[in-house]
Amino acid sequence: MKLTQIKIIHFGKLNDVTFNLNKDLTIFLGANEAGKSTTVAFVKQVLFGFHLRTNKSPFFETYQPLDHVSPMGGSLTFEDTDGIFILSRLYAKGDPKKGVLKVSLNDQEVPESVFFDRIQNIDGSFYTDSFIFNQDMMREVNGLSQAELMEQIYFLGASQSHKLLDLRDEFSSNAQKLFKKSGRKPIVNQLINQIEEQKEVLAQTNSELNDYRELEEKLTQEKEELKKIQAELLELNKEDQKISLLMQKLTNFKQYQQLKEEVQPVSFSKESYEKARAIQSKISDLTADIKNLETQLDEIKNSSELSNKDKIQALVDHKAEVLHWESESKDLHRQIETAKKDLKSYEQFQPEAVKLSKLSSETRNKIKDDYQALKSQKQENNNLAGILSLILLVAGLFSAIAINNLFVRFLGIMIALGGLGIFVWTKQTNAKKSQKDQEFIEKYGLDPNVIDLSSLWNEVVQIESKKQTLSQLDQDQASLNEKIQAFIQELYPFTQRNAQTFSDIVNQLNSLQKVIDQNNLSKQHLNDVAVHLQEKKNQLAKNKIDLSNLFAASKVTDFAEFSELKQQAEAQEQLKLKIEALQNDLQADLAQLEEIAKDPNKLAENKDQIEKQISQKQEQINDLHAKNAKLENQMHVLANSDKYFAEKQKLTDLETSLSENVKEYLANLLTSNWIARGLDLASNERFPKMLEDAKKYFNLLTGGRYVDIQLDKKLKVKRKDGKKFDVEYLSRGTSEQLYFALKLAFVEQVADKIALPILIDDAFVNFDAQRTNYIVKLLEELAQKTQVLIFTARQDLVANLEMEPIRIEKEQ
Repeated sequence: MKLTQIKIIHFGKLNDVTFNLNKDLTIFLGANEAGKSTTVAFVKQVLFGFHLRTNKSPFFETYQPLDHVSPMGGSLTFEDTDGIFILSRLYAKGDPKKGVLKVSLNDQEVPESVFFDRIQNIDGSFYTDSFIFNQDMMREVNGLSQAELMEQIYFLGASQSHKLLDLRDEFSSNAQKLFKKSGRKPIVNQLINQIEEQKEVLAQTNSELNDYRELEEKLTQEKEELKKIQAELLELNKEDQKISLLMQKLTNFKQYQQLKEEVQPVSFSKESYEKARAIQSKISDLTADIKNLETQLDEIKNSSELSNKDKIQALVDHKAEVLHWESESKDLHRQIETAKKDLKSYEQFQPEAVKLSKLSSETRNKIKDDYQALKSQKQENNNLAGILSLILLVAGLFSAIAINNLFVRFLGIMIALGGLGIFVWTKQTNAKKSQKDQEFIEKYGLDPNVIDLSSLWNEVVQIESKKQTLSQLDQDQASLNEKIQAFIQELYPFTQRNAQTFSDIVNQLNSLQKVIDQNNLSKQHLNDVAVHLQEKKNQLAKNKIDLSNLFAASKVTDFAEFSELKQQAEAQEQLKLKIEALQNDLQADLAQLEEIAKDPNKLAENKDQIEKQISQKQEQINDLHAKNAKLENQMHVLANSDKYFAEKQKLTDLETSLSENVKEYLANLLTSNWIARGLDLASNERFPKMLEDAKKYFNLLTGGRYVDIQLDKKLKVKRKDGKKFDVEYLSRGTSEQLYFALKLAFVEQVADKIALPILIDDAFVNFDAQRTNYIVKLLEELAQKTQVLIFTARQDLVANLEMEPIRIEKEQ
């Protein structure tokens, strides 16, 4: 059985993730705290239950989601020869503590046992101990002594071996607290010493014993006499009881004679009666069946007469159109969101265009006209006049200064004054135009010297187009919603449920389709029920005829008369049984009772004589009881005044306490030995089968340094150079490698019956580069036989395996 998919809904820090796995070897790569151990915990808890905080076992870690979401859990997908299993376990408030598990096989829900029978119904502890390798396991191994580690290796895979070892040690410890061969403090050792000391004390307090023994001997004689008289009394009581029994039997004998006179013959056939009762029962059952079938027939007729079938069918036929509406609605929603995002980008990057788009068309036209006027004035306002004024001014000044001719000088001065006038006029004109630009900015908030209003108008047109598109999309969405709501209103009378989503509408249409299908099946079933009803009626008629014939043969008119005849026969039968019982009871004394019945007074006289003898014997016994009581009182007084009996009682108490503690010691010792023997038997049957695979894995893990594992009276390993070592003399690292190899071998041994993936969660985090290379070889070997999932943070391990990992990213 291969795990092919892990789907996590909510579990610890992981939410809504799906991992698709290889069927041989899969690597999960992620940093510490990224969720690798969480994924391992998810696999084992979906298999065996959450338990949350109610279970103290380390197997059931608490991995509730970090956020308060519901439900918690997910699913695991397995593949085997029979198909695909999906195990889905979810937990929400109010669910059982293990969560709610659903198991499906090939998309059909099946009982849990269908899956768990295939993995031998193992529990979570067995899976954790056998199939999961993580740092906790390595730390647990590191915390053991060499002797404890050897036991863990030897008993690996034995059911509940960890618990049994702890239990064995506990019973052994309890036994040692009670007794040790050379100990002084244990309770049994102390009691043995105290008993020996008490015997010495008792031997020293024997001075008054003789008087007590004389009284004891006399009491013994009196008791013997008492026993003799009691035996005689017992014989007399037996004789008296025998006479009383005969007197009682005499009464029974008279009843026996009277009952014999009441015997009468009755003609009754029990076989015929039983046959009649069976037919009567069949008639009753058939009558009930006919009534039920007639009721069922009426119900089928009523259910097959489905009103508004055509309307329902018409609604169901709209299912394709509803799906089209759903697609259209999604497309409209996407287009509306796109248009809104475009308008939002205009507000961010073209605020002037957005501002203009919000103005009225008249205002925008006014802005356009004013802008064109300013632009025209700027084109007219060139620097020609300014340049001309400067040229005239320079030329005039030059003529007035450089030329000696008076007329030329006068003409130069006039030209310079004219240039100066033109310059002043140009400055005034430019100042007026700058004032108009400022008025435009203040009026419209736009700088005509900065913006390109022509380009801006194009953006405004684009914005207007987007708004119109958005408006049209909103109208289309509203129109589609009206269609959907109208259809929901048509659907409601037949479903009586309000549909909120397209999924609700489709589910309701599917429900109506089932109603139509059921209606068609009911019509098909109607004819079968009618045929079955007629068969039952025919059987009823036949049984009534058979019963009538049976009544006639038994000479009765009906079943009540037959029952009365049966009661008479049973009464005579009971009478015969009573006679037979009395005859059996009286048989040994029957002849004697016949004689006694002739003269019953003689028996009464014998009884009176015996009762007198009993009274005499009882008086003798009372006298002896009084004498014995007197002797016992004298002995009691003597005993109370004597230390001997107090010391003897003390010795008795010590011996009783010793007996109880010895029993407890033996119980603890035997239980400890029994558990140890049970583990030996379990391991001796399984352990040798694991050695062959374990040798290969141990060889890989140690890089060929160790070549063999041998099991005789002790577990030993053989090094490459031929030297052998007991397990307790191995180094800590080599012992861990041996434990690792044996555990893998155990998993492989049971893989034919328990085919579950091996989970390795950073178990190699402390391995150096060389040992990591050994691990890579081992994993490649192991993945050929069983599925392996590796969870690691080591990039070098992934690189050595040369395969693409599943990456688990740590949340920031």
